[in-house]
Amino acid sequence: MLVYFVTSNKGKVRNAKIALKQFGISVKQINLDLVESRSEDPAEIALEKAKQAYAILNKPVIVEDSGFFIDVLGGFPMTHIKFSLKTLGVKNVLRMLKGVKNRKAEWRMTLAYVYGKGKYKTFTLIEKGKIANSLRPIKREMMSDYWRLYIPLKNIANKTLSEMSDLEMDEWQEYYKKNNQFMKFGDWFFRNQ
Repeated sequence: MLVYFVTSNKGKVRNAKIALKQFGISVKQINLDLVESRSEDPAEIALEKAKQAYAILNKPVIVEDSGFFIDVLGGFPMTHIKFSLKTLGVKNVLRMLKGVKNRKAEWRMTLAYVYGKGKYKTFTLIEKGKIANSLRPIKREMMSDYWRLYIPLKNIANKTLSEMSDLEMDEWQEYYKKNNQFMKFGDWFFRNQ
């Protein structure tokens, strides 16, 4: 089975290929100019874009979108990650949380699969964590500057994604690889197709 992954992000494609290979799903990257809504829900954005892509290609497609949600800030920045980093930056986000005890935060990553007119399914990983009290160092390539603030609950060392050792990152990656949105899609596909 071949599925088209509509994205310009090669890292996402690499992760999808690794996860989906075991389910007999081949992934081909394709770039399309799609309209992205202003929704605050990554599942809505991913599904809207996947439906657009399917209408263009008339082939099974997947689209992935994510959001970062800080509990005490009413979920901010939600799906507006790039905008929040461009306008506020992580230092100002930390300033807004000064003296705040509730540090809960989470990443929501959704994959939308559209495989026919009116035929679709979404798969979401919610990865819970907390916000550090200070900006942490960068010891690795990062997907987002929020990695300097975000401490996954699955990390017993209490380190942000940006400062984990290779071993700690490997442990976190193992959890992510087993539970991510691509694995959820592959498992569903294997059982239902």
